Amino acid sequence: MGGPGVIDGVEHPETDNYLPCQFVIDGVTYSSSENYFQCAKTINEQDREKILNSGPGDSCQLAGQTVKRRSDWKSIKLDEMYKGNLAKFQQNEDLRKALLESGTGPIHFTESEPFWNHWNDMIMQRIRAELRQNGDEDAHRAAEIYEAMKKYAHENK
Repeated sequence: MGGPGVIDGVEHPETDNYLPCQFVIDGVTYSSSENYFQCAKTINEQDREKILNSGPGDSCQLAGQTVKRRSDWKSIKLDEMYKGNLAKFQQNEDLRKALLESGTGPIHFTESEPFWNHWNDMIMQRIRAELRQNGDEDAHRAAEIYEAMKKYAHENK
């Protein structure tokens, strides 16, 4: 789960992990950032295909709950959510434009569990800062979130 996020009191559908959109990572086309994320946890091609073909919404999350996860999943899951969302915005101009025009306020997610509400906030803010590249403030914010994600990964190896 993951969205949509709220920025300055306004919902931003482009931040929703379930939002149907297409993007390609390593030659594979995904139907949402959640679809990519759920596929990333798999350890075999059969499970990955099952999730990949399940679609962008709740069905891909449900399919992801039926597969055996990678042994390192806990330590890499934040990076995988970042990677899927970054590709979504890099490859979909309309979504990137909406995110970049969303202002500078914090992004708040409330529709998931506390862990993912927090990390979706951080991941989306990092992506917005990296894509915007609007001076020292964006560079500092992106680096700060990168370090927090790195710390989480290290603590969960």
